[in-house]
Amino acid sequence: MTHQIVTSVNPRQTVEEAFEHILEANLASVKEFEPLALAGEDIEGVHQMRVGLRRMRSSLNVFRVAIPRKLSRLLAKEMRWAARTLDGARDLDVYITENFPEKGGKYQQQMQRIARDHREEAYSRVKGIVQSKRYLAFNRKIVNWLDTKAWREQLSEEERKVLRRKITPFACQVLEEHQSDILDAGKEIDKMDSEALHRLRIECKKLRYAAEFFAPLYGERMKDFTRHLKSLQDLLGTLHDTAVLPGLQKDLLKDTRSSKLKRLAGKLEGKRGRESKEIRKNLIERWQAFSDAERPWVKVRARKVAE
Repeated sequence: MTHQIVTSVNPRQTVEEAFEHILEANLASVKEFEPLALAGEDIEGVHQMRVGLRRMRSSLNVFRVAIPRKLSRLLAKEMRWAARTLDGARDLDVYITENFPEKGGKYQQQMQRIARDHREEAYSRVKGIVQSKRYLAFNRKIVNWLDTKAWREQLSEEERKVLRRKITPFACQVLEEHQSDILDAGKEIDKMDSEALHRLRIECKKLRYAAEFFAPLYGERMKDFTRHLKSLQDLLGTLHDTAVLPGLQKDLLKDTRSSKLKRLAGKLEGKRGRESKEIRKNLIERWQAFSDAERPWVKVRARKVAE
């Protein structure tokens, strides 16, 4: 299932109006997928809830120049908490989907059953969290924060001027800063270890969210840039999955002494390790393509300055 969140951002909006639209759109997406996550029958439920929460938190980061972190820190903390509660279920969904064909051998089926049992426990935790007082209180707080525009209360008149700016110049500045941070972080991508690549992946994700938030401001020109960014993200994501696989499987097998299952786990890790070596070879090429990709906001920013 492909889910596109419509942010309704347009050049006529102010920074504040765009912020509200983006946060509201992603909150609506989280609420839309809650029933599916609670049912646990379609993996898109947890996945899209998690994405929506992460995008909400990212929107606070993207607009931190206009709405300082001190005004949104508590909400960001709750968004992070809620998203992290979904991590276990999502990791197991991906693990089962990617590693076990419908008709596998005896030990593959056994390993899959163990993973499904763990997945069921993870989904029980998801249900408990989504129905918890803390999560419900968070939902009420974010809705009230938006309805009352509570961030205004602690801003000076000078700070409020930023909120009244047009969104396009603001977006251009934000996108350029994110891009510069990534290019600096990935200068020696060929020498980076798993931890460093994971940090780079997170920075790429932040830019991806920002690019998606502001895509309507740049039309078709943003699609090519986003394509290069997504291509790089996909490789970094696969490398990250490979890095965390041993820990995930160790947890799955902590209560078993079966040497056959442990051998199967080792084979899966070995297969991923070999794939990672190939990915490493392609990573430099993807990185270069991303680095060279045209940044659509640069021309728009230059035009605005000229005007």
